[in-house]
Amino acid sequence: MPQHRMLTVTISINFGSESRSPIEQNVAAVEGSTVLDVLRIVVPIVTLQKFGMDDFVEEIAGIRNDFVIDRGWHFEVNGYRSNVPAERYLVKSGDLINWLYIAAP
Repeated sequence: MPQHRMLTVTISINFGSESRSPIEQNVAAVEGSTVLDVLRIVVPIVTLQKFGMDDFVEEIAGIRNDFVIDRGWHFEVNGYRSNVPAERYLVKSGDLINWLYIAAP
């Protein structure tokens, strides 16, 4: 039976103006995991088929995108915003993943 290599990343979830304490956690994940896979390990999420993605993140831990007031979920890896969707961004050991509930850029 093949062994799956494990890696460790840190995930941080900042709820912005919502009155929720931020979450920060080290996560062990199988090599080949995506940003979305790691998020699913930490909190409940809701995804939708939207904007050409199979798993567009619509809600994290009960906080839903609200495009009426121009607020939604965005992520960064190691301080940089990604142009790759969370469902396709492969994490590397030591990555810092930040999910931010902020006004759209």
